[in-house]
Amino acid sequence: MEFVFNNSTIKAKTIFSTAPENGADIVVSEEKDFDRKTIIEIRERNSVTCIVLHWSHFSENVEPSLFWSEDKRILFVGAGYVSAVVNVASKSLIDINYPDLFWGWECLNNNILELCELDCRLYSLSGHLIGHAHVDPPYDYEVTDDAILFSSIVMGKTSIEFK
Repeated sequence: MEFVFNNSTIKAKTIFSTAPENGADIVVSEEKDFDRKTIIEIRERNSVTCIVLHWSHFSENVEPSLFWSEDKRILFVGAGYVSAVVNVASKSLIDINYPDLFWGWECLNNNILELCELDCRLYSLSGHLIGHAHVDPPYDYEVTDDAILFSSIVMGKTSIEFK
């Protein structure tokens, strides 16, 4: 996969591998056994940042989910049973999460919503955790001016307020 932005390019390649990665600037890994490795290269002007994501999934046809906040130089990445918010400028992890199953990222009201099987988290574009809500599948959500409202069978109604 290759994504081209105004001032950067991101390349991501996933392979089935459990081998450690040498030379990565940042390594993000599941707590459980993993069987895949995604190598993410972020090219900005004359610099390259390499992020390696170790993950697993019960399906072979799944790719990691990425959201790039180019202005803030923050990468939101997740797959399988791990997700992370990475500060590419300082080459550091802002947050790491080990969900029961990561589903994806969605941009809402200039924030980033992390959708997972049992928990949803809301981040600012700079990677600051705004809040989280417990959910259970199947769940629905509605975005209002003030919050994201979740509705699920077991957890009932939960929400994350925009701040």
